[in-house]
Amino acid sequence: MFHEAGSNQVLIGGQGALWLLTFTGSAVIQKKIPLKADEKAEKDCKKRATLGEDDCENTIRLIKKLDYRIMVCGTNAGSPKCWFLVNQTLQQDKEGHVVTLSADNIVPPLLSQEAVAVAIEGNLYSAVSGKKGMIQRSYGTKKGIKTEDSWLAKSEFVGAALLPEDDQRKDEIFFFYNDVNESAGLDKEPYRAHLGRVCKVDQGGKPILTDSWSTFLKARLVCGHPNEPMRFHRLRGAFVFRKEEKGEAVLYGVFSSTWGSSAVCSYSMKRVSSLFKTSGFKGFSGSLPNPRPGTCVPPESTHLLPSRTLSFIKEHPELDVVIYPDEERPLYVLQNNDTYTHVVVDQVRDASNVSYDVLYLGTAKGKIHKVLRSKDQTVIIAEISPFKEQEPISSMILDASTSHLFADTKAEVTRLPLADCDPYSENCWKCVLARDPYCGWDMDGRKCSAVSQDESHTGRLLQSLDSTNTTYVCEAAEAKLAQEALKKVSVDPTSYIYLPCPLRSHHAIYTWVKDDKTYPCAMDEQSCTLRFGESTPMDQGVFKCTAKEEGFQEEITAFKVTLNAGRVSEVSLIAVGAGIVFLTITILLL
Repeated sequence: MFHEAGSNQVLIGGQGALWLLTFTGSAVIQKKIPLKADEKAEKDCKKRATLGEDDCENTIRLIKKLDYRIMVCGTNAGSPKCWFLVNQTLQQDKEGHVVTLSADNIVPPLLSQEAVAVAIEGNLYSAVSGKKGMIQRSYGTKKGIKTEDSWLAKSEFVGAALLPEDDQRKDEIFFFYNDVNESAGLDKEPYRAHLGRVCKVDQGGKPILTDSWSTFLKARLVCGHPNEPMRFHRLRGAFVFRKEEKGEAVLYGVFSSTWGSSAVCSYSMKRVSSLFKTSGFKGFSGSLPNPRPGTCVPPESTHLLPSRTLSFIKEHPELDVVIYPDEERPLYVLQNNDTYTHVVVDQVRDASNVSYDVLYLGTAKGKIHKVLRSKDQTVIIAEISPFKEQEPISSMILDASTSHLFADTKAEVTRLPLADCDPYSENCWKCVLARDPYCGWDMDGRKCSAVSQDESHTGRLLQSLDSTNTTYVCEAAEAKLAQEALKKVSVDPTSYIYLPCPLRSHHAIYTWVKDDKTYPCAMDEQSCTLRFGESTPMDQGVFKCTAKEEGFQEEITAFKVTLNAGRVSEVSLIAVGAGIVFLTITILLL
């Protein structure tokens, strides 16, 4: 999936085609761009008995924008190939032929192999999974270079990201991947997460690494505590999020364990970058050459790198450090029978202009968890099920400029608003207890409304993201609403009346109160009903029904009961609902 920030369109790579989807309100306009496999490649593929039927199609594996063109690469029946899109049309040469490019070093030929890429300044940096993984600068104006065969084992690539520095000559590119050990025993991890890192300015190193990276380094990545047994070793998804306020970058990763649970961990990229610049090297204990192996050297100085530095990189690319998460623990552990597959992050300001990270986590069952990260805890605030079928999330893209999240599976695509406050609009209590930083209770409009992300917003909405401090947030709003909605009832003292209190949550504790005196109520599926009768004599005054849940108390309804001097022909049973007195059996004679 590909999406440009600010646009209402997405490009979806399919089998034999590229789909352009335009979202207009509740409708979606579709445009199909056929990209069939070459006839010769398809015939050759079908002759190979080891390949499946899908491998002999053209499945789109990569969509990236390079300058004014969008590069689209597919498997092309085992002979990878790229096309270029200009203004939503396949680019052609002067003779009218569609422009194509061999993509053997950009995407893998088989569907079972993963590929990732990042486009930077018109150049494509890609990584291809396989028995011998490879990280390379595979297309663009700069020289194409790659990793040495000995640097990567069988690799499973998950993502890639640029880490810019104030001095662009020191920009770093990180690749996130797993080393796969298919022969690992029961007591060993079959997957080990790693970070691979190169310098953007790298042009290779003559004479030892002429066509290879002269700055490649790698290190282990673990989600868990160094001294505790519960660790998560397999990286499933990675997202580098740059905070706008301070320019800090954070790596959010979703991991799985061999026993089937998932976890989310965060890593300060400033700390990660520092470890790459200061840590020792695995299998080496002597003095390091100068300049230090892996240092980002300006292109004009590359030829000055001494042979000792280049030889060292070739033989010892791995650091001896294991990178653990911030605070040396996972942010969140998912204990059910689902697995996180993707993560994207947004930064949102609440009604008090305090910034929070909100994580959107895609699962193997097609669900999306909306997770709030605060200084005290990381907690799921919503589980979204946007798809008809329980297929794994294939990809997610978050557009903060339009406040939308795009997500897809192999069969469905959806666009979701980041600020979806309608489900909480029943009352202030429900809105506040959602603890959604995008939403707050509007006292004047009496609804749950989106918090403006404009820097000038004044924070006039009621909101509390602290689970220990929600008791009095809605007090003013509920008092105002209760006063206006106070139901007045005038009945004979010998009548039996029922006062209903609708249930809004089956987890709350409901209580009827008048003048600090508590009254019992009869519970059913819909109401906590106060029933006057022989055991509960009639009285007059204001009766209030309140509900308490997770330390938060809300007034649900209130009745002002007045006893009049009227006469009745016999004992009455009066049920009060919606402010109207309904008589059963008898008629009041006034």
